[in-house]
This record gives sequence, C-alpha cells and structure tokens, in this order.
Amino acid sequence: LRMVEYTDAAIATRIVTPDTPNEAIMFPSMAVYVHAHEPGERADLHTHAEHHVLVMRSGRMRWTVDGQTIDAAAGTVIVAPAGTDHGFEVLGRSTA
Repeated sequence: LRMVEYTDAAIATRIVTPDTPNEAIMFPSMAVYVHAHEPGERADLHTHAEHHVLVMRSGRMRWTVDGQTIDAAAGTVIVAPAGTDHGFEVLGRSTA
C-alpha cells in the first residue's frame, strides 16, 4: 500500500476534510464523496462518466447501484462504476 498526496489541481480538486460536511476529491476518472444528506433526501437513478466512491459517515441510506439495492449505515463504502445507474434515499430521521 502506498499513500499519495495529490496537491496538483490538474490531478485532483477539492480535498475532503472531516469538518466540512460536503466535500469531494475529483480525479479525471473517479470522484470520492463525503457528503451530509438530510432526512428524506433522495436522488433518482442517474449515471456519471467517472467512477464514484461514496463514504457514509452517519445515518442510514438505501442505495441502488446497477439494479442492486442495499440498506447501508455509517462505515459503508458504496462504489458506482462509471456509466452505472445509481441513486439513493436517506432512511430515518438522522442526517446520513
């Protein structure tokens, strides 16, 4: 395992920090998201040109990726490959 710090904006933009609720690291072919989604929030099925990696820090969400649906909680990492239909809804009364 090798850790690499990306500081070149041409390679990666927007660095994730624990104190910022909605951040992403954007690479040319991949995006890593750490967002806070409010209770009741949802996103209908959609696709992106890049791979998406979504890290859940709290709450519960129902994720659908490529026709498969799971109920996920804090600590879950969701991967939506480029061009794959995916969407979500926040479950319960807590931010996820």
